[in-house]
Amino acid sequence: MKQAKVLTDREMKRLLAVVADDRHNERNLLAIMLNHFAGLRVGEIASLKISDVVNGEGQVRDQLRLSPSQTKGGIARTVFMNRRLQREISQYLYSLPALSAP
Repeated sequence: MKQAKVLTDREMKRLLAVVADDRHNERNLLAIMLNHFAGLRVGEIASLKISDVVNGEGQVRDQLRLSPSQTKGGIARTVFMNRRLQREISQYLYSLPALSAP
């Protein structure tokens, strides 16, 4: 099986610059980050719920547990999130009007 191609740093910066000019730039940036830093597929990203990424205390989890219905192969898996991705998720979630209110 061939190894998936990975974007270079230069390609990633260019992609992020293009997304920054988009109408839904914050949402799209987060989708790219979830794909690039956590290796999530499009369908997995689309099926995520806030409760999948945020614990009961409102903190971004350090790992995602994807159910079989969320994955391509129908097998549950755990995905670890690095600090940068956790920061990006936190910034996105708290920029949403419904979540930023006390």
